[in-house]
Amino acid sequence: MSARSDLTIRLLGPVTLLRDGDPVSVRGQRQRRFLASLALKPGQVTSKDDIIEDSWDGEPPLTVSGQLQTSAWMIRTALEEAGLGRDALGSHDRGYELRVSTERIDLFVFRNTVRRVRELYARGRHEQASERLDEALALWSGAALADVTSSRLRRKGENLQEERTAAVELRALIDVGLGRHHQAISQLLELVDRDPLREDLYVGLMKAYYAEGRQADAIQVFHRAKEILREQIGINPGVKLREMMQAVLRQDEALLSVGAPLAGCG
Repeated sequence: MSARSDLTIRLLGPVTLLRDGDPVSVRGQRQRRFLASLALKPGQVTSKDDIIEDSWDGEPPLTVSGQLQTSAWMIRTALEEAGLGRDALGSHDRGYELRVSTERIDLFVFRNTVRRVRELYARGRHEQASERLDEALALWSGAALADVTSSRLRRKGENLQEERTAAVELRALIDVGLGRHHQAISQLLELVDRDPLREDLYVGLMKAYYAEGRQADAIQVFHRAKEILREQIGINPGVKLREMMQAVLRQDEALLSVGAPLAGCG
Protein backbone atom coordinates (compact mmCIF):
# COMPACT_ATOMS: atom_id res chain seq x y z
CA MET A 1 0.00 0.00 0.00
CA SER A 2 1.28 3.43 -0.91
CA ALA A 3 2.11 5.77 1.94
CA ARG A 4 -0.09 8.34 0.14
CA SER A 5 -3.25 6.24 -0.15
CA ASP A 6 -5.15 7.28 3.00
CA LEU A 7 -3.80 10.79 3.48
CA THR A 8 -6.30 13.44 4.51
CA ILE A 9 -4.10 16.15 6.05
CA ARG A 10 -0.84 17.37 4.56
CA LEU A 11 1.67 19.40 6.56
CA LEU A 12 4.81 18.57 4.52
CA GLY A 13 4.28 21.41 2.10
CA PRO A 14 1.29 23.79 2.03
CA VAL A 15 -1.25 22.93 4.74
CA THR A 16 -3.91 21.01 2.83
CA LEU A 17 -6.94 18.80 3.38
CA LEU A 18 -7.52 15.99 0.89
CA ARG A 19 -10.49 13.90 -0.15
CA ASP A 20 -9.61 10.91 -2.36
CA GLY A 21 -6.36 12.66 -3.24
CA ASP A 22 -8.03 15.92 -4.30
CA PRO A 23 -7.43 19.11 -2.30
CA VAL A 24 -10.18 20.58 -0.15
CA SER A 25 -10.00 24.30 0.47
CA VAL A 26 -9.05 25.52 3.94
CA ARG A 27 -10.14 29.14 3.66
CA GLY A 28 -8.09 31.83 5.33
CA GLN A 29 -4.62 32.08 6.80
CA ARG A 30 -5.91 31.93 10.38
CA GLN A 31 -7.80 28.70 9.68
CA ARG A 32 -4.70 27.09 8.16
CA ARG A 33 -2.71 28.10 11.23
CA PHE A 34 -5.40 26.68 13.52
CA LEU A 35 -5.50 23.39 11.61
CA ALA A 36 -1.70 23.10 11.55
CA SER A 37 -1.50 23.73 15.28
CA LEU A 38 -3.92 20.86 15.93
CA ALA A 39 -2.57 18.47 13.28
CA LEU A 40 0.91 18.58 14.80
CA LYS A 41 -0.59 16.90 17.90
CA PRO A 42 -3.51 14.71 16.77
CA GLY A 43 -5.48 13.03 19.51
CA GLN A 44 -4.29 15.55 22.08
CA VAL A 45 -6.03 18.61 23.44
CA THR A 46 -4.27 21.75 22.27
CA SER A 47 -4.90 24.63 24.65
CA LYS A 48 -6.68 27.73 23.45
CA ASP A 49 -3.66 29.76 24.53
CA ASP A 50 -1.38 27.71 22.27
CA ILE A 51 -3.79 27.98 19.34
CA ILE A 52 -4.06 31.72 19.85
CA GLU A 53 -0.27 32.01 19.99
CA ASP A 54 0.06 30.06 16.75
CA SER A 55 -2.87 31.77 15.03
CA TRP A 56 -2.21 35.40 15.97
CA ASP A 57 1.54 35.31 16.59
CA GLY A 58 1.14 36.49 20.17
CA GLU A 59 -0.95 39.55 19.24
CA PRO A 60 -4.60 38.45 19.50
CA PRO A 61 -7.42 40.95 18.91
CA LEU A 62 -9.90 41.90 21.63
CA THR A 63 -12.48 39.71 19.86
CA VAL A 64 -10.20 36.64 19.96
CA SER A 65 -12.70 34.34 21.67
CA GLY A 66 -15.34 34.89 19.02
CA GLN A 67 -12.83 34.62 16.18
CA LEU A 68 -11.52 31.36 17.64
CA GLN A 69 -15.03 29.93 17.58
CA THR A 70 -15.51 31.13 14.01
CA SER A 71 -12.26 29.50 12.94
CA ALA A 72 -13.30 26.23 14.61
CA TRP A 73 -16.63 26.34 12.75
CA MET A 74 -14.87 26.91 9.42
CA ILE A 75 -12.40 24.08 10.06
CA ARG A 76 -15.26 21.71 10.94
CA THR A 77 -16.88 22.60 7.63
CA ALA A 78 -13.63 21.87 5.76
CA LEU A 79 -13.14 18.59 7.65
CA GLU A 80 -16.65 17.57 6.69
CA GLU A 81 -15.89 18.35 3.04
CA ALA A 82 -12.78 16.16 3.36
CA GLY A 83 -14.95 13.25 4.49
CA LEU A 84 -13.89 13.23 8.13
CA GLY A 85 -17.06 14.61 9.70
CA ARG A 86 -17.52 17.70 11.83
CA ASP A 87 -16.84 15.77 15.03
CA ALA A 88 -13.24 15.27 13.88
CA LEU A 89 -12.64 18.58 15.66
CA GLY A 90 -13.44 18.12 19.33
CA SER A 91 -14.08 21.02 21.67
CA HIS A 92 -13.03 21.08 25.32
CA ASP A 93 -13.20 23.68 28.07
CA ARG A 94 -9.49 24.34 27.76
CA GLY A 95 -8.94 23.81 24.04
CA TYR A 96 -9.53 21.75 20.92
CA GLU A 97 -8.62 18.26 19.78
CA LEU A 98 -8.15 16.92 16.26
CA ARG A 99 -9.62 13.39 16.31
CA VAL A 100 -7.83 12.03 13.28
CA SER A 101 -5.66 8.92 13.00
CA THR A 102 -1.96 9.59 12.50
CA GLU A 103 -2.21 7.33 9.43
CA ARG A 104 -4.14 10.14 7.75
CA ILE A 105 -1.55 12.87 8.39
CA ASP A 106 1.51 12.91 6.11
CA LEU A 107 3.96 13.96 8.83
CA PHE A 108 3.26 10.88 10.94
CA VAL A 109 3.21 8.56 7.92
CA PHE A 110 6.63 9.98 7.02
CA ARG A 111 8.01 9.43 10.52
CA ASN A 112 6.68 5.88 10.77
CA THR A 113 8.00 4.99 7.32
CA VAL A 114 11.48 6.35 8.07
CA ARG A 115 11.50 4.39 11.33
CA ARG A 116 10.70 1.24 9.36
CA VAL A 117 13.41 2.08 6.81
CA ARG A 118 16.04 2.24 9.55
CA GLU A 119 14.91 -1.15 10.84
CA LEU A 120 15.10 -2.68 7.35
CA TYR A 121 18.55 -1.22 6.73
CA ALA A 122 19.87 -2.47 10.06
CA ARG A 123 18.67 -5.96 9.08
CA GLY A 124 20.48 -5.80 5.74
CA ARG A 125 17.31 -5.46 3.64
CA HIS A 126 18.69 -2.58 1.61
CA GLU A 127 16.49 -2.79 -1.48
CA GLN A 128 13.33 -2.73 0.61
CA ALA A 129 14.72 0.09 2.71
CA SER A 130 15.46 2.06 -0.45
CA GLU A 131 11.95 1.58 -1.85
CA ARG A 132 10.24 2.55 1.38
CA LEU A 133 12.43 5.61 1.81
CA ASP A 134 11.51 6.78 -1.67
CA GLU A 135 7.86 6.58 -0.57
CA ALA A 136 8.59 8.61 2.56
CA LEU A 137 10.49 11.38 0.76
CA ALA A 138 7.78 11.58 -1.91
CA LEU A 139 5.35 12.75 0.78
CA TRP A 140 7.09 16.14 0.80
CA SER A 141 5.64 18.72 -1.60
CA GLY A 142 7.69 21.68 -0.41
CA ALA A 143 8.84 23.18 2.86
CA ALA A 144 6.85 21.99 5.87
CA LEU A 145 3.90 24.30 6.72
CA ALA A 146 4.90 26.24 3.63
CA ASP A 147 1.88 28.57 3.48
CA VAL A 148 1.53 29.58 7.14
CA THR A 149 2.97 32.91 8.17
CA SER A 150 2.97 32.58 11.97
CA SER A 151 6.55 32.93 13.20
CA ARG A 152 5.98 30.24 15.85
CA LEU A 153 4.64 27.77 13.31
CA ARG A 154 7.45 28.67 10.91
CA ARG A 155 9.95 27.64 13.60
CA LYS A 156 8.12 24.35 13.98
CA GLY A 157 8.26 23.92 10.22
CA GLU A 158 12.01 24.48 10.27
CA ASN A 159 12.37 21.72 12.86
CA LEU A 160 10.43 19.39 10.57
CA GLN A 161 12.83 20.26 7.76
CA GLU A 162 15.61 18.78 9.88
CA GLU A 163 13.77 15.47 9.85
CA ARG A 164 13.72 15.56 6.06
CA THR A 165 17.45 16.33 5.99
CA ALA A 166 18.09 13.28 8.16
CA ALA A 167 16.05 11.16 5.75
CA VAL A 168 18.04 12.46 2.77
CA GLU A 169 21.20 11.56 4.65
CA LEU A 170 19.83 8.06 5.18
CA ARG A 171 19.03 7.91 1.46
CA ALA A 172 22.67 8.59 0.66
CA LEU A 173 23.96 6.02 3.13
CA ILE A 174 21.62 3.36 1.76
CA ASP A 175 22.87 4.17 -1.74
CA VAL A 176 26.42 3.52 -0.53
CA GLY A 177 25.32 0.16 0.80
CA LEU A 178 23.67 -0.68 -2.54
CA GLY A 179 26.72 0.32 -4.58
CA ARG A 180 25.10 3.45 -6.00
CA HIS A 181 28.20 5.44 -5.26
CA HIS A 182 27.81 8.33 -7.68
CA GLN A 183 24.33 9.21 -6.34
CA ALA A 184 25.54 8.88 -2.78
CA ILE A 185 28.55 11.15 -3.36
CA SER A 186 26.34 13.86 -4.85
CA GLN A 187 23.88 13.72 -1.95
CA LEU A 188 26.55 13.58 0.74
CA LEU A 189 28.50 16.50 -0.71
CA GLU A 190 25.36 18.62 -0.55
CA LEU A 191 24.67 17.53 3.03
CA VAL A 192 28.26 18.23 4.14
CA ASP A 193 28.01 21.74 2.71
CA ARG A 194 24.84 22.31 4.76
CA ASP A 195 26.16 20.78 7.97
CA PRO A 196 29.98 20.65 7.96
CA LEU A 197 30.27 19.50 11.59
CA ARG A 198 28.49 16.16 11.12
CA GLU A 199 31.27 13.55 11.23
CA ASP A 200 29.05 10.68 10.12
CA LEU A 201 28.50 12.46 6.80
CA TYR A 202 32.26 12.51 6.19
CA VAL A 203 32.45 8.80 7.06
CA GLY A 204 29.80 7.99 4.47
CA LEU A 205 31.42 10.24 1.87
CA MET A 206 34.82 8.62 2.39
CA LYS A 207 33.36 5.18 1.91
CA ALA A 208 31.48 6.26 -1.22
CA TYR A 209 34.64 7.71 -2.77
CA TYR A 210 36.69 4.65 -1.87
CA ALA A 211 34.09 2.26 -3.26
CA GLU A 212 34.15 4.22 -6.54
CA GLY A 213 37.92 3.76 -6.74
CA ARG A 214 38.77 7.31 -5.68
CA GLN A 215 41.05 6.67 -2.71
CA ALA A 216 42.78 10.05 -2.96
CA ASP A 217 39.43 11.86 -2.79
CA ALA A 218 38.47 9.79 0.26
CA ILE A 219 41.69 10.84 2.02
CA GLN A 220 41.10 14.48 1.11
CA VAL A 221 37.66 14.28 2.74
CA PHE A 222 39.31 13.22 6.01
CA HIS A 223 41.76 16.12 5.96
CA ARG A 224 39.01 18.58 5.08
CA ALA A 225 36.92 17.30 8.01
CA LYS A 226 39.91 17.50 10.34
CA GLU A 227 40.61 21.09 9.35
CA ILE A 228 36.98 22.20 9.69
CA LEU A 229 36.48 20.52 13.06
CA ARG A 230 39.64 22.06 14.48
CA GLU A 231 38.97 25.55 13.13
CA GLN A 232 35.28 25.78 13.98
CA ILE A 233 34.91 23.90 17.28
CA GLY A 234 38.48 23.05 18.31
CA ILE A 235 38.25 19.25 18.31
CA ASN A 236 39.96 16.42 16.44
CA PRO A 237 38.09 13.85 14.32
CA GLY A 238 36.24 11.22 16.33
CA VAL A 239 36.87 7.48 16.50
CA LYS A 240 34.69 6.49 13.54
CA LEU A 241 36.21 9.05 11.24
CA ARG A 242 39.75 8.05 12.25
CA GLU A 243 38.92 4.37 11.80
CA MET A 244 37.56 5.07 8.32
CA MET A 245 40.79 6.89 7.43
CA GLN A 246 42.86 3.91 8.58
CA ALA A 247 40.66 1.52 6.60
CA VAL A 248 41.12 3.60 3.45
CA LEU A 249 44.90 3.81 3.94
CA ARG A 250 45.25 0.04 4.33
CA GLN A 251 42.80 -0.52 1.45
CA ASP A 252 40.52 -2.61 3.60
CA GLU A 253 38.38 -4.79 1.34
CA ALA A 254 35.60 -4.70 3.94
CA LEU A 255 34.85 -1.16 2.75
CA LEU A 256 33.57 -2.64 -0.50
CA SER A 257 31.11 -4.95 1.23
CA VAL A 258 27.47 -4.11 0.45
CA GLY A 259 26.50 -4.67 4.06
CA ALA A 260 29.37 -2.84 5.70
CA PRO A 261 27.91 -0.62 8.43
CA LEU A 262 28.00 3.13 8.33
CA ALA A 263 27.57 5.76 11.00
CA GLY A 264 24.22 7.48 11.05
CA CYS A 265 22.10 4.47 10.17
CA GLY A 266 21.30 3.27 13.67
